[in-house]
Amino acid sequence: MLSFPELRDAEPAVFSRAAGKWQRFAQLIGERGDELAKQIKSLEKWTGKGSEAAKGDLNEQRKRLADAAEQMGRIPPVLTQVGTILTADQARLREAIATANDNSLVIQPDGTVVATDRTVGNTPYPVPGRSPQQTLPDQKQVAAQLTPVVQGILRHATAADEEAAAALRKLTAQAAGMAPGAKDATVIAGNTSIPGPKAKPGEVNDWWKSLTPQQQESLLFMHSEKIGNLDGIPAEVRDRANRAVLAQEKAKLIEMRDQDPGKAAEINGKLKGIGEIEDRLNTKPSAEHQQPYLLKISSDGTGRAIVAMGNPDTAKNVATYVPGTYSTVADMKTDLTRADQMVLAAKNAGSPSTSVITWVGYEAPQGIPEAAQNKFADNGKAALNNFQDGLRETHQGEKSHNTVVGHSYGTVLIGHAARDGKLNADEAVFVASPGVGVTNVKDLHLTGVPEDKVADRVHSTTAQYDPINVVAGTHGPSPTQFTNTFESAPGPPSAVGWNQAVHSMYWETGNPALTNMGNIIAGKPTF
Repeated sequence: MLSFPELRDAEPAVFSRAAGKWQRFAQLIGERGDELAKQIKSLEKWTGKGSEAAKGDLNEQRKRLADAAEQMGRIPPVLTQVGTILTADQARLREAIATANDNSLVIQPDGTVVATDRTVGNTPYPVPGRSPQQTLPDQKQVAAQLTPVVQGILRHATAADEEAAAALRKLTAQAAGMAPGAKDATVIAGNTSIPGPKAKPGEVNDWWKSLTPQQQESLLFMHSEKIGNLDGIPAEVRDRANRAVLAQEKAKLIEMRDQDPGKAAEINGKLKGIGEIEDRLNTKPSAEHQQPYLLKISSDGTGRAIVAMGNPDTAKNVATYVPGTYSTVADMKTDLTRADQMVLAAKNAGSPSTSVITWVGYEAPQGIPEAAQNKFADNGKAALNNFQDGLRETHQGEKSHNTVVGHSYGTVLIGHAARDGKLNADEAVFVASPGVGVTNVKDLHLTGVPEDKVADRVHSTTAQYDPINVVAGTHGPSPTQFTNTFESAPGPPSAVGWNQAVHSMYWETGNPALTNMGNIIAGKPTF
């Protein structure tokens, strides 16, 4: 039987939240079954032994999905009912607790109510809500009357809990026809060792290609959060995995907000950013908005998000854009828009196919004092190098022309990655840089370029009235002193000369900086 403390401290709202999640799961499974039914219908004109076997197998899978959706659909009512009952029983218990408190009684774990001494020494013990002149009821009599009430509440709540548990135990995978056999691809895939986060992209790619299509699909379904996070997995696969992760992250954040209202502002910011990513993912592809691919999503820390505009595995020209200070998952719209603008700029420069990736794959500094520190670049450089290596591994056909574009502190990260390793790119672009950690272009290493040609492939620009000029030298001299520079609009000066708004104007339509970034991405000369 439930104890008094268990019912008193229970959170019945947990059941309603769980019911909502199971309802969504059932809906998703049902939708997959409906999609499969449409696919089977599209095969009506296919005949022969192979077609009959395939259709039979697909119909069996459709039936299993339908049965699973039906079974899952029975879970929410059970959870809702037990939540409702426990809520009502808990309210009745609070009334009993109030009566016990008024009469200085104690409720024991099994529901027994016992009397306590109302006096301290010879002084009557004050009872809340009663004046000293009031005649107090006999404690033992009240305790005797209250005990069956409390124990009845506990029995009623226990019965509801046990009834729900029994109902849920019947809703098994076996009952739904979804329990896999020992030779099922899901079981085999579940026992497959997935490469860890430190695995090299080449190793990941070789492992992925060694799997059968059934194993790949099973792993994608069972471990989307791991598959979507691996450099070396094709973009289309990562996109499928991370769209599932996105929904999970959103649900997790909403639940965290409900449980800890004190963090609502921070969590709402992340939900806002996730909403911005969702909006871009759901935007119909057009000349201005290429098909997006979600390559990473996480709400941990300030968040991580990697979104490609266009498929980097098939594009001739691929660019990775690394934003700087203040970049977080909570504010993605500006960076996603900049990626779209660079795609158009490259197209205008003659690029036949382009993918520009917004890479918020590191913990960026969140203020000016922090932006003077190297640790954010040092902590993120390995992730950037790994990501760039992964782009090479998954690219199809002729080798692509790859560019890395950094803005503000993002240039520091790129500089450290190219200085301390070999950044897998053909071009590097530093926009509004406070320094990149080197004093000479010869200290930067790009794997796509011979060492003696790197100087020709590193570019930079800083607007005349950008306040970044004030802090140039924080991370070494401005790269405009030792790299190929290209034109950008000077921006409007303020009363003191520098204008903070200019720091964000490089991607505005008509700014030569945007045109030049498009030229570099397309492999064309700058001006």
